[in-house]
Amino acid sequence: MMSHRAYKRIAGVAALMAVAFTFQFVYAGGNGFFRNNSVGGISINADGVVSNVDVESRKLLLKEMRQNMQPAKGKMAARTELRTVSLRGLEAAIADAVANQQGALPDEVKYLAGLQRIQYIFIYPEQQDIVLAGPGEGWKIDDKANVVGVTTGQPVLLLDNLLSALRAVNAKQPERISCSIDPTKQGWVNYKSTLNRLSQAGVRNPNILAPQLKRAMGNQTVSINGVPGDTHFARILVAADIRMKQIAMELDDSKVLPGFISTARNSVSVTSSNINPRWWLACNYDSVARDAQGLAWEIRGQGVKTMTESELYQADGKVQAVGKDPAAQKWAKMMTDRYNALGKEDPVFTELRNVMDMCVAAAVIRNHNLQQTAQLELPHLLGTQRSVATEAWHTPRQVSTQTSFIKTSRGLVVTASGGVDIDYLSPTQNPTLSPEVQAVWKKAEAQYSSGQWWN
Repeated sequence: MMSHRAYKRIAGVAALMAVAFTFQFVYAGGNGFFRNNSVGGISINADGVVSNVDVESRKLLLKEMRQNMQPAKGKMAARTELRTVSLRGLEAAIADAVANQQGALPDEVKYLAGLQRIQYIFIYPEQQDIVLAGPGEGWKIDDKANVVGVTTGQPVLLLDNLLSALRAVNAKQPERISCSIDPTKQGWVNYKSTLNRLSQAGVRNPNILAPQLKRAMGNQTVSINGVPGDTHFARILVAADIRMKQIAMELDDSKVLPGFISTARNSVSVTSSNINPRWWLACNYDSVARDAQGLAWEIRGQGVKTMTESELYQADGKVQAVGKDPAAQKWAKMMTDRYNALGKEDPVFTELRNVMDMCVAAAVIRNHNLQQTAQLELPHLLGTQRSVATEAWHTPRQVSTQTSFIKTSRGLVVTASGGVDIDYLSPTQNPTLSPEVQAVWKKAEAQYSSGQWWN
């Protein structure tokens, strides 16, 4: 498997062109064209600098969201293990908003009828439809400004993120989706020089070291590939990455997952003051399952795993991969094993899994020609008609450096780096046959209604 850093070296960068259109856009987020509100506890200013959201801003955001939100009613509010969303019906609902509602999407469309995970993709050729299915329920706003289920407290899927996933996977030259936060080369040169100077002076107190090393390294650079950087989708990648590093470096607490600093403090594997573990979040799927007719598909697997490799930062700022540190591997496995519980504690991790699910579902539809099988056109969802746009946010570009320390027999070890890598193609390439998937297809067919886009 290609390493995260090796992938980064060969990944292409898509050129984006701004195009002006004369007709009205629907903005899938529904709260205006441009926003700088929190996602996953982070805020981004006009210069693209990422920081933790402040308490007062969150209170204002919560008030606005709760005043504007329309709760689910009736059957849509009830908890179910098989909520179905028709792409044909969703396409029609968006078209109606464009034609008759001045571009305003109802909450049931923005929140995909309360769908909380895409587990199945069903094809109904007679109805010329593709249906997404999984658990669902009514929604509310939690205290951290996440749109979550009323009973589970877990995020509901957002149309805005589905648009990003469908359009990224169906681009003419689709890219593997990733995000990475890295120090600059000059930042590492400055950091090493400062650390050497302070070490020679006998400075060992972290309270003195931390602010000086932070100033020396400066801001780290955010890189996003495969999706536009101003989307909610991109913010989820960045927020999950930052949250993972905050837990690892014990800059924030988790009741589910201990930090790397504590677990590695007495590890004999941590031996050098200039070798740093990198962790990144990657897809963790089994091969998708399908029925014999290719009309029923199931996404299988936990969804997300934590990967690691160690990096040696040389005096000139160059980076060299030096294998896997056992202590870092142990922490990565612990995070993978506890990922579902971590998502219940902090919804941004579940949101990351949800957008990964969306990308895998989009890849199943594209790679196995399911639109052709259903004879279904999706101009609004895929963006070919350019009538519905994803909501625009400030693009994340920089993150301030944070430092943590481990006292070892060889000195002080600083831990940092991370990222997200979404390889949505691999799970779709070797489907396995499963009669159980056809049974769920039949159950969904029994509740299918051509007059309603969800059930």
